Amino acid sequence: MRKKPYSETRERIKRKKAIKRRQRNLKIGRIFMTMVIIMVVLTGVGWLSMQIYQWGSQRLAVYMEIYDGYKQRKELRAASYDPRFNGYTNILVLGLDPGKEDVGQSTDAVILMSFKHDTGQVRLITIPRYTRVNIQGRNQPEPLNNAYYYGGIPLMEQTVSKNWGVTIHDYVAIDTDGLAAIVDVMGGIDLYVDDDLNYEDPLGELYIHIPKGIQHMDGDMAQKYLRFASDDLGAYGRSMRQQKFLKALINKLMEPDSLAKLPALVEVCDKRVKSSIEAFDSGHIASLLTRMQGTTPELKVLPGELQKDGSWVYNQEKTAALMDELFPPEQPEQEE
Repeated sequence: MRKKPYSETRERIKRKKAIKRRQRNLKIGRIFMTMVIIMVVLTGVGWLSMQIYQWGSQRLAVYMEIYDGYKQRKELRAASYDPRFNGYTNILVLGLDPGKEDVGQSTDAVILMSFKHDTGQVRLITIPRYTRVNIQGRNQPEPLNNAYYYGGIPLMEQTVSKNWGVTIHDYVAIDTDGLAAIVDVMGGIDLYVDDDLNYEDPLGELYIHIPKGIQHMDGDMAQKYLRFASDDLGAYGRSMRQQKFLKALINKLMEPDSLAKLPALVEVCDKRVKSSIEAFDSGHIASLLTRMQGTTPELKVLPGELQKDGSWVYNQEKTAALMDELFPPEQPEQEE
């Protein structure tokens, strides 16, 4: 077979074909690699999506379990609620003393705090801790403070609710150290002291010396101010001081710069405060606090008389009138 003569044109065509073939092969290779990368990425995304879905499902299951537990606790509490109090949120506030080794803690302060939903008005009803009441399981009236000793917060709630016919939606209990910490976080509280307060109890390591006049109270002075009861007014005088202090604390919390102190307050409350209020209630509580803006707390003391032994005997007729004033009963609809 005769060899074809050399042709430059033919060689140039061959080189062009070879170049195009290499370019085509390179393009196919790139497409193939791109498809491989896409498949790897899609597989990774699918795997990651599945992991996120499983993680989310697990977290959702845990969340729903927690929420179901919360709903069950709230429904259990709500079973005893009186419909008369549907337009209110009533919180039993208990101030606890430091406690002693032989008897434990007792209640220094008992206050029913009531928020009226439609107006944002907050009412504080102070109940002297030595008020004589009927306590379940006891044969005769005893000081209210004994309910905490016998059965803790649950019996205290039940005793207040049954004796005065009021629904308690939640409770908050704080000891003196926790209160002192809150006052310190708030930067102290300004309060006018009506008389010189002087009392010493070396055995109890309690030394109170607070002069009359305007005082800027830090946490330590505040808890001593609230614990003082060694005057002619006894339990009644202590109740009045507790009201003055609580009103000053609420006003302080309503100040604009208090918002910056909220994280520190939450931390203190988480460590030092016992409460039935849970994280799921935060929206409702925030709504109540928002409505409170611009309102003035209404202060009341359970009507009654101080006895020579220091106990407080409440006046049933005046107390019933006070409850009707604060929580007006629904009037029956008149037929036309």
